[in-house]
Amino acid sequence: MPAVIIAHRTCPRHAPENSLQGIRRAAELGADGVEIDVQRTLDGVPILMHDKTLWRTAGLYWPARLLPYSLLRRLHLKGGSEPVPTLAEALAALPPALTVAIELKHASAAAATLAEVRRQRLESRTLLWSMHGKAVRHTAGEAPEIESALLRNVRWAGRLHRFLDDALRFGAGAVSAHWQSITATFVDEAHRRGLKVYSMSRDTESIAAKLALGLDGIITDWPQEARAALPSSQRAVKE
Repeated sequence: MPAVIIAHRTCPRHAPENSLQGIRRAAELGADGVEIDVQRTLDGVPILMHDKTLWRTAGLYWPARLLPYSLLRRLHLKGGSEPVPTLAEALAALPPALTVAIELKHASAAAATLAEVRRQRLESRTLLWSMHGKAVRHTAGEAPEIESALLRNVRWAGRLHRFLDDALRFGAGAVSAHWQSITATFVDEAHRRGLKVYSMSRDTESIAAKLALGLDGIITDWPQEARAALPSSQRAVKE
């Protein structure tokens, strides 16, 4: 199967980060999927937000988990006029055939996120990712039909083996590893264990070489460049 191209944080080079506009741009730029970050507000509403606080993207130096959604709704994302989106709005805005990779920034958002995915019947187009073992264990156990992935930024051999062990222990079907960890040895070992391998590209120059190692998917700020780096036979699948 060709590697999937996933637009990182809804194309922040072309639209506000974690925005509905960015989700639409991901499809226009030729991505197969779009990655969003999800946290839960004080009153339990899943929203799109990467950082612990809202300062960098919405201008308020408070954590989303300590604020009700009624207050967050009044804020606008920097670089545009769009309010901070809910997960429900993001899933409803998903263009046809586009996959969504949802990174759970905290395990407390797992249940509400899964409920919304099911409410909109998007199980077949959703990937559930987290750096938190508790979140991965929850999604893998409650929704085995949805691919769950464990994320880690480790780069040393011993820790990489433990990373794969933990992914299997939590019930994950995939891992997302640091760009520098993507070697033929690591990818082959993960595949031998039945795990797919994703990674976040750190540059455009090495995309083609990393894809050639057998990556199942790449998360990138440069979806067009990543698409061009695929072999011509794989580019034709999308076109």
